[in-house]
Amino acid sequence: MLEEKRDCCNFKFATTISLASLCCGPAQWEGHEGVFAGVQVNGTGGEGKQGLLNISVDANINKVAIKGYSMWNGQRVKQHLLNDYSTGKSYAVYDGKCLTANLPPYPSPGKLNCVPSDAKLVLSTYYGAGDNKYEIDVHEFMVDGKKMELNVNKGSCVPVGEHQQLTNGFADVGFMGINEGIKDPSVFDIPPECNNARTVSPVSKNLIHVHYV
Repeated sequence: MLEEKRDCCNFKFATTISLASLCCGPAQWEGHEGVFAGVQVNGTGGEGKQGLLNISVDANINKVAIKGYSMWNGQRVKQHLLNDYSTGKSYAVYDGKCLTANLPPYPSPGKLNCVPSDAKLVLSTYYGAGDNKYEIDVHEFMVDGKKMELNVNKGSCVPVGEHQQLTNGFADVGFMGINEGIKDPSVFDIPPECNNARTVSPVSKNLIHVHYV
């Protein structure tokens, strides 16, 4: 058992290393993610997305919820994404329109807070300097046939950032303001918009699986 506190993440927790994974972070956590993504639509041109969103992860029930606003080529878009790995379904809402889809399994079944056991450690480095320096490990693995690079704090395994290959583009995600626990479990409820129409723009379809978590 290893206990460690990192200035970047505002909480202390125990990390257990198991044979089924390289390292595991907290089972429940919330914070913010900064996202920048670029996708090609219909092979004719590119579209970009950037935003600062709220993210909640609960590995006990295998669900991830992401809510907030992002910018699509200069247009502000309200979005709500629920990845339910317990049922293998994802729900993506963009400006009131919903798309449901089958969700590929996470590489470590039932362990959304863990780096998969077959991940490759490609780099150990650090951010900052002096008293503000903290170490990170960069892991590489495959999600649904596409490469994922995940950066985590060394020892604590708290996520720092990730780079994802998409079918028609890429996504870069940075995590910040992470705290252990879930304040409001209702964030993992199916979005109410998904009880109605299930249509969404083509670019949204390309981004529905942005995120390992």
